[in-house]
Amino acid sequence: MDVERTIEFILQQQARSEVRQAQAEAKQAQAEARAERQMTAIRKLIQTGMRMIVRNEGLIKEVAAAQKATEAELRALAAAQKITDTKLQGLIESLRRGRNGSHRKN
Repeated sequence: MDVERTIEFILQQQARSEVRQAQAEAKQAQAEARAERQMTAIRKLIQTGMRMIVRNEGLIKEVAAAQKATEAELRALAAAQKITDTKLQGLIESLRRGRNGSHRKN
C-alpha cells in the first residue's frame, strides 16, 4: 500500500468536503438573507393592511352616519308625502263635489 497516495487521497477528499461545506454555508446564508427580506416585506404588508383597516373603519363609520341621516330624511319625506297625499285627495274630493261641497248642475 502506498501511504503517500493514501494521504494524498484523504487530503483531496478533505479539500472537496471543505468546498462542499463552504458552498452549503453560502447557500444557507443566501436562504437566510432571502427569508429575512421576505419577513421584512410581510411585516410591511401587515402594517399597511392594518393602516388600511383602521382607515376603512373610519370610513365605514362615516358612511353609517350618513346612511342614518338619509334614513331619517326619508322618513320625514315619507311623512310629508302622506300629508300631501291626504291634502291632495281632499282637494280632489272637493273638486268632484263642486265648490263649497255642492254639486254643479250643467
